[in-house]
Amino acid sequence: MRKSISPFSLKKPLVLGLLVFLALLFTTQYSAYQEYVINNSEQKRKVSNQAGLIKDKLQSLIMDSYSATKLLEYIVEINGIPEDFDKIAAELLSRSKYFDVVELVDSSGVITHVYPLKGNDVLGFNILTSSEGRSGSMATIKREDFFIAGPVRLKQGGVGMVSRQPLFIDDKFVGFAAVVTKISTFFNELVVEDSEENSFTYQLSRVNPETGNEDFFLENDISLYKEHAIPIEMSMGEWKLYVVPLQKPLEKKAFNTAMLTSVIGILLAFFSSWIVWFFAGRSARLNNLISYKLSEQEKKLKLVYETTSAKVKKSEALFRSLASNAQVAIFSTDKEGMVNYVNDEWMKYSGMSFDDAMGSGWGDAIHPDDKERVIQEWQQAVVFQSDFNTELKFLDKNGNTTWLTVKGTKLIDAENNMYGYIGTASDITERIHSEKELLSYKNNLEKLVGLRTEELNDSKEALLNLLEDINLQSTELEKEKIKAQSADLMKSAFLATMSHELRTPMNSIIGFTGILLKELAGPLNSEQKKQLSMVKDSGSHLLKLINDVLDISKIEAGKLRVSFYPFNYLATLEKTIDFLMPQASKKGLELHTEISNLDITVISDERRIEQILLNILSNAIKFSEKGDVRIKVSVKDDVLVTQIIDQGIGIDLKDINKLFMPFMQLKGGLNRKHEGTGLGLAISKNLIEKLGGTIQVESELGKGSNFIIRLPLKYSHTD
Repeated sequence: MRKSISPFSLKKPLVLGLLVFLALLFTTQYSAYQEYVINNSEQKRKVSNQAGLIKDKLQSLIMDSYSATKLLEYIVEINGIPEDFDKIAAELLSRSKYFDVVELVDSSGVITHVYPLKGNDVLGFNILTSSEGRSGSMATIKREDFFIAGPVRLKQGGVGMVSRQPLFIDDKFVGFAAVVTKISTFFNELVVEDSEENSFTYQLSRVNPETGNEDFFLENDISLYKEHAIPIEMSMGEWKLYVVPLQKPLEKKAFNTAMLTSVIGILLAFFSSWIVWFFAGRSARLNNLISYKLSEQEKKLKLVYETTSAKVKKSEALFRSLASNAQVAIFSTDKEGMVNYVNDEWMKYSGMSFDDAMGSGWGDAIHPDDKERVIQEWQQAVVFQSDFNTELKFLDKNGNTTWLTVKGTKLIDAENNMYGYIGTASDITERIHSEKELLSYKNNLEKLVGLRTEELNDSKEALLNLLEDINLQSTELEKEKIKAQSADLMKSAFLATMSHELRTPMNSIIGFTGILLKELAGPLNSEQKKQLSMVKDSGSHLLKLINDVLDISKIEAGKLRVSFYPFNYLATLEKTIDFLMPQASKKGLELHTEISNLDITVISDERRIEQILLNILSNAIKFSEKGDVRIKVSVKDDVLVTQIIDQGIGIDLKDINKLFMPFMQLKGGLNRKHEGTGLGLAISKNLIEKLGGTIQVESELGKGSNFIIRLPLKYSHTD
């Protein structure tokens, strides 16, 4: 009798194969989707970072425009149209790399003064009769204040923005002071600074208040990228910034990888399910083998997914940490010490409102343990008109305690009278906790060592236990070291931000002091000239210090960028020597050059190389009192070798290694003869190494020094 085949025996392998297919299909497609999400998130982060950079630079451009036009307004309203307009305009252009033209316009709208004239032949052009220039000009007159018009199709060619300041003499409108910026100049500079060159395309627009349409500054077609528009808050109308990422080979590869993972997953699911269906009925051994293989594959896929999720989580945590700790509280007071301003960060630390903090109300935010001491220290600083520096705790209404380091600096007017204080408060809670933990670890370790030492006399096992405890304590100390290094990175990021914010007011101080020294605002006596010269020299010295601190903080934070392009090295060297010649002549020194090649072209960063030469040549002149300074240049095996040899004080052999340490000076203290920040050589060494070169020092105490700089003519950089 024939044996019938059960329908169940036919369906069971099919169902099993289908289940395997669905399980593998879901697992592989989910992994492919996660890979796609990660790539897409990384691209959005880059776009957000680039947009933030451009917005900061655009705000800086507006502040520079306001300072420049305000300075021209001051000069014209005091002394009328200056006879040395070209000289003043050239100085204004030198302070901002984004300015292209400086103009003066009379009350009828006719352009009367332009600098530079070359390529800007617009003298006599009437902006009030121009369809493009009229609306912005009338808006400036109506506001009676600074106003930015744009986009404007410039007579000089291209599209840009015009920053205007109305001029009034005896309350009568007499014209405009204006600076012109080509937007193409602004964005071209961004591409040079971008470490991932040509990775974005840009566009800037301004919403027309009458029609509601967007007027664009560049010719880029962004009709397909409206979702990339980022609003910019400005008092001169509604503006929008577009930062559109370009498709690059690396990004296409990441997208194709996700697609490839998806296709492979489908094929794997189909093939595996077919194998299950085909061999399901063969034997239990074969069935177990297939199940084992499928389990291993699932484990691998799960491991890939878990590993990928942990890349993402760590990056997000690092970003949140940097963003939350890069804040600083700010406050100001009058000369009696009464608070008249606090910012949002101060209110966040204290838990107080703005009105509650005014006057002496700020004292209620101080922890009871510190309140009496801090108020007494503050009153003493106000009475003696001295700076204020302390550490304290804030206790908010919710019972949260925040440790702060507080610094208050006197505000002095032009007549050396104090009119108040301005100060900052930085969160040091983590540092205090770390110090307490370290102290606790130290005390525990000392107690543990003492206890284990007594037990050593009793058993060998006690010694092993002691060693084990010491190893655990060492691990904890290593964790604290990592925390300290992270705090150091935050310090560098903070220094970079504060140095950048200080440069704009310092430029204004130097500029206005220079105008006063030219006696445009009236004659000065000899003592006034002497004091103003001291102010200008101190301002210039402080600006150089700010620039040095900004460079060294960028270096420590790993954010210093260099650009590589070909230039004439000998022309750069000659320009640097010409700049330093007055300094050398003043000390009776001569500068000699010995050059083996008449034409040397280098592919590197010209501005950074000029900074290196300026630092080292300035040091050679500074530390020499007689003789000469020789500059020897040669090329050997595609390597540019520059030697700067002086006959100065020289360096002791044991001190040479200290030369390139930040803030390190070999003869410190208040009585040292030579001024300096101790940053020049540290910055130069880091720049030389970033450009692919090396620096070497040969010196003998009392007999002079030789600084040898080696740079590749063409550096194959990877960053």
